Amino acid sequence: MEVNNVLSSYQVAANNTANSNTASNELGSDQFMQILLAQLTHQNPLEPMDNAEMLSQFSQLNSLQELRGIHTSMETVSTVNQTTYLAGLIGKTVKAQRADGKIIEGVVDGVITEVDNPQIRIGTETADLVDVLEIKGE
Repeated sequence: MEVNNVLSSYQVAANNTANSNTASNELGSDQFMQILLAQLTHQNPLEPMDNAEMLSQFSQLNSLQELRGIHTSMETVSTVNQTTYLAGLIGKTVKAQRADGKIIEGVVDGVITEVDNPQIRIGTETADLVDVLEIKGE
């Protein structure tokens, strides 16, 4: 009788991640449940999964979901803080060196709140927030 080897949960997760077309390398709750179901389905009937181990895996799933919620909340807080900071620069004199090497200085009269590239506007010029060298009061 031929017995196929049973993949460990890590191997199953690695195979699922490698075969998925998503850009994320995170283990989602659906994949976690598939792994747990595979473990239960393919367990040795003479040595079933320990209840403590199963509870541990369910608590890991719960922790994963809670951490994702916290991550989403932190991203929201970060975006709000960045927007508030940008709004606080309006009316202040700012000196910035743009990526092309040009130094601009003047009163900030507007901001552009792109998530990945927040910018300040001085007259008709714009500069990335990370390029700000100096901020002076009104």
